[in-house]
Amino acid sequence: MTTHDPEPIKRVHGNHTLRVLIFLALTFLPCAAAGQSLPKIRMAYTSIAIQFTPVYLMKELDLPRKQGLDVEILMIPVSSRAVQAALAGELQFMTSGGVANINANMAGADFVGVTSTINTLVYKILGLPSIKEPGQLKGKKIAISRIGGVSDFSARFGLDRWGLVPDRDVALIQVGGDPEALLALQNKVVDAAALSEPFATMAQREGYSLIADLSRLNIPFTHHGIGTRKLIIHDRRDIVVRFLRSYLEGIYVFKTNRELSLKTLQKVARLSDLSVMQSIYDEYSQRLTPAVPYPTPAGIQTIIDQIAKTRPQAKGLNPNDFIDPSILKEIEDSGFVKRLYGK
Repeated sequence: MTTHDPEPIKRVHGNHTLRVLIFLALTFLPCAAAGQSLPKIRMAYTSIAIQFTPVYLMKELDLPRKQGLDVEILMIPVSSRAVQAALAGELQFMTSGGVANINANMAGADFVGVTSTINTLVYKILGLPSIKEPGQLKGKKIAISRIGGVSDFSARFGLDRWGLVPDRDVALIQVGGDPEALLALQNKVVDAAALSEPFATMAQREGYSLIADLSRLNIPFTHHGIGTRKLIIHDRRDIVVRFLRSYLEGIYVFKTNRELSLKTLQKVARLSDLSVMQSIYDEYSQRLTPAVPYPTPAGIQTIIDQIAKTRPQAKGLNPNDFIDPSILKEIEDSGFVKRLYGK
């Protein structure tokens, strides 16, 4: 029997054991983590429009799973219903403008905007070819999505600036959403419609008159962002951080992958003509959507001022009570955004 030097055997055995442990860690630990049930989260978007594309990309690419979340993303086409679902604990996040958050909180809720992805008015007023300017809307009907929603707010804001009194000089007709508003205009149920993209461009291509482009007013306005409840931020802050990391990655894809972004929007909006979105992609992905969309007090104050015209109790509201920029700051300070963009 051949004898061996015990020392080499010990050294080889030690190295071998280390290699085995590393192999087991790399092979089995991820599987164990994958086998664990991820936190289940529900999120709702409330409309079909190009500004929601980062959310559609989150769903299409399952970006939250990269952050250790199992997120169901669904559409609830009425903001008030999404608010009710969130208050009932059925949703943890929703797309919401400042209008929805303020209205809900004035009724006793605890919503805050954790992003302001679009921080200006973007609706356009399109009308019958015979209507060329806002003054001609007097005595006419404008289609909006829902009373109390962003399209309603935008139409009322514009009418006030044009010296027209909403509901007296101009009737606002709620129809359900942008696709329905365009359909109402096509069927001449209304004389004009408040539309966001891509439906505003579609209407223009069909020969309808661009009466006003509210985005050109450059008014600070929390048009679209991600909202949640203060209770969730307090109790499950880590979940909020991880969710927003996946949302920021959705924005990154929106900004850097034109083809995928437009195909995803085309799929969700069920549009056959991709050229409709080609013309507006750069404006929304590059100019209107920041990489880190902090919510701003100025965007909320515009809404408070408008609401206070008909509801005096809104005058004393503090805009900072309706936003929480701390989550985005935490993520940005961690270097996550710089790593996304390769900086």
